[in-house]
Amino acid sequence: MSRIVITGNPGVGKRTITNMLAKRLGFKIINLNEFVIKNKVVFTDKKLGVYDIYIKKASMMLRREIKRYNDVIITGHLAPYLLIPSQADLVVVLRRSPEYLLQTFKERNYSIMKIRENITSEILGIILYDSIKKFGKQKIIEFDTTTTSSKEIIKRLIEALSDDSKRRIGNIDWMPTLKHQQELLKLVSY
Repeated sequence: MSRIVITGNPGVGKRTITNMLAKRLGFKIINLNEFVIKNKVVFTDKKLGVYDIYIKKASMMLRREIKRYNDVIITGHLAPYLLIPSQADLVVVLRRSPEYLLQTFKERNYSIMKIRENITSEILGIILYDSIKKFGKQKIIEFDTTTTSSKEIIKRLIEALSDDSKRRIGNIDWMPTLKHQQELLKLVSY
């Protein structure tokens, strides 16, 4: 039985990597965004104008869903907040250069608030930090999807499933990019 979690901010390539890996391994996919919407555990925070989740209820429903499968890939930025450590054998945190994410978010017509939130989260490594806090360093492998091909990521993920020494984190630091990217600097210093 294998449970792989793929997480990261929007725009880092979670869907692409998840679909490729599921096809290669024959695993079932649980997309957390789709799961919370389908199970109606989402509500609108009118004050902030964003969607939020009933975490406790969603987590309990997710536990039942995960138990239905032997081999599963659980994907989404909500993973560190909805899962418990025993639900993950390997946690993949995908990262991407804030410069490339900014371009992606503009193409997706994200609001300026959503762009700021996600760019800041990526620069600070919030999902990586929350994943380490939830699952522990030994379960995590981190990839920069800006420079690493999907094919290479899949190869290294499969190796990391059976060899813990292949799991690595902490090699990605976007802070130096702020010096040379005035547009990014303005976004995160609002």
